[in-house]
Amino acid sequence: MNTIQEVGADRLLFSADYPFEDMREAADWFDRLLINDNDHIKIARTNAQALLKI
Repeated sequence: MNTIQEVGADRLLFSADYPFEDMREAADWFDRLLINDNDHIKIARTNAQALLKI
């Protein structure tokens, strides 16, 4: 939450430090975050799409 407040959800991407972290655990943790749906979608998908132009 501090990072979202500091830089904004428009500047964040979801990631996991594979192979040191389990991707399923990271995804489950991210899915349980108490953030609004719009920010969740940005961090999970649309920010990466915009950055990578896909």
